[in-house]
Amino acid sequence: MEKIALIEPQSKEDHVYKHVRMPRLGLPTLGTQLQNEGFQVNFYLGTGDSLPWPKIFEADLVGISTTTATCREAYQIAGLLRSNGTPVVIGGIHATFLPDEALQFADYIVQGEAEYSFLPLVQAIGAGEEPHAIPGVAYWRNGEKVYNQGLEERIDMDSLPIPDITLLEHSEKMRSIPVMTSRGCPFNCTFCCVTQMFGRRYRFRCTESILEELTRYPGRHIFFCDDNFTADPKHSKELMREIINRDEIKIKGWGAQVRADAAFDDELIELMRRSGCKVVYIGFESINPETLEAYNKQQTAEEIRESVKRFHEQGIKIHGMFVFGGDADTAETIRETADFAIEARIDTVQFMVLTPMPGTPFYDQLEKEDRIITRDWSLYDGHHVVMKPVLMSPEELQVETEQALKKFYSLSRIFKNVSFTGWSSALYRVLAWGLIRHFIWKNRGYEQFLKKQLRVKLQPATLLYYSLSSPGKGRPRPGSASSLLKISLTEQKGIIYLKLRGLISTLHIKELRKTLRGKIPQRYDQIVVNAEGVRFASEKAAAGFERYLQKLGSRARRLQVVAAAEKQARLLLNIKKKNRIKLPRFELLVHKH
Repeated sequence: MEKIALIEPQSKEDHVYKHVRMPRLGLPTLGTQLQNEGFQVNFYLGTGDSLPWPKIFEADLVGISTTTATCREAYQIAGLLRSNGTPVVIGGIHATFLPDEALQFADYIVQGEAEYSFLPLVQAIGAGEEPHAIPGVAYWRNGEKVYNQGLEERIDMDSLPIPDITLLEHSEKMRSIPVMTSRGCPFNCTFCCVTQMFGRRYRFRCTESILEELTRYPGRHIFFCDDNFTADPKHSKELMREIINRDEIKIKGWGAQVRADAAFDDELIELMRRSGCKVVYIGFESINPETLEAYNKQQTAEEIRESVKRFHEQGIKIHGMFVFGGDADTAETIRETADFAIEARIDTVQFMVLTPMPGTPFYDQLEKEDRIITRDWSLYDGHHVVMKPVLMSPEELQVETEQALKKFYSLSRIFKNVSFTGWSSALYRVLAWGLIRHFIWKNRGYEQFLKKQLRVKLQPATLLYYSLSSPGKGRPRPGSASSLLKISLTEQKGIIYLKLRGLISTLHIKELRKTLRGKIPQRYDQIVVNAEGVRFASEKAAAGFERYLQKLGSRARRLQVVAAAEKQARLLLNIKKKNRIKLPRFELLVHKH
């Protein structure tokens, strides 16, 4: 085993993250570890239909790292690879918290921080050994899932290599270079999964290691991707003084995520300006006092306003992030927040909806209260309402959030902050003006989906249950067990479930089309085709069924196909690779029993 491909999927959903070409640092770090051990490593970032598949199919093993919002794309990619016979390892935050789900699409998964597990796993696979002693790894053994115990202690960040960003294809086109100086967060917000993934204790890299990394990027803009870059002011000040004093560090500038209280440390904020800070990303979350208390933010609206003013005095732009949908939020709260952001002269904003991420206490709470609307993970991006708020309807929360964004990014306010932070703020507002309106246009049907959820019954509605026989010369006698195709069609919470059992011939497919015509809506959110019990009369029949799947998929946001085993999956999904990845949300789910 020599060639390893690493993939960070991007979501096909239309939102702001789709337009940011900056990888998370997990895979570059793992790739650097592999490269140091003599493996040939390539790293790709993109949606399934944008990846260089001829290169990827040359790999001996593929590792995929996924968040909740990108896991559907990850599963689509994994299904294509496994049906091609390529071993797949899935890791990342979503696989960590929902390992049973992720393992349905992978040969192996790695839970939690992977830097002490992934390299030994690759070496074990290459040697044909079972990874029974590697922490955090889950895998299949004789059709059964095996879960290894995770790491007992957190990873020492100084034990890790500096990630080689050039492993990423077209890394030279990145506008900002990600650099991480710490992991962990002591603020245990119920809706955030950082503490569950990385712990509540801050772990810092030594200053010399960070400075060595920064010398690699002269003339480039840096994004410090810590969850809170100024969590330890003493450590941050030491780093910024060295950036100022060392001639060998010639970065163009930097940005980072910080808390609003960083603005009230005069020495810290001055060092930020002198060391090249251009923009800060601050999770203000809300101006509603009840919501701020519930989020444990320990700040007021006036303190938010003052922090914006103090950053502007240093010439630092503010990207403010607010979250709508808390139990104390109303439609009026959303409108007041938009007015506040405009009046406080925040440069750019993200108005997001509260999202229950798997692995968080908030998700567990909403699950117990039966307030989760959909588990289409591709919608868990902070831009789609996926739960029932308390003081609004889901549709109202979605619409009011979109209208707040339109109000902030109106044409009349594009030049509002030029006198504070220059023409770049106007440029970003112009770009956001277009992105917001494009998102609302593409998302116009989702409000109707949310509206319908108020009337949807929990029990599935049976649309059709039918046993189809295939008449014709030279074929099994109609009605015999060998010629029957059993069809079950149900709908639950907007999802169409098509279950097929029995023999499929070319005549069966023709009859299937006729039988289901008019039974399946012209447009629907997602469809699950369960073909575990399907047998094909010929390769021609399998190809005909493939074409029927493509037709079904063209009318859905997401298509999932459940197969019984890899051999059957390869026959069932004998789709040309260039076409298969274009199917919307296509997933191959293989049961290994």
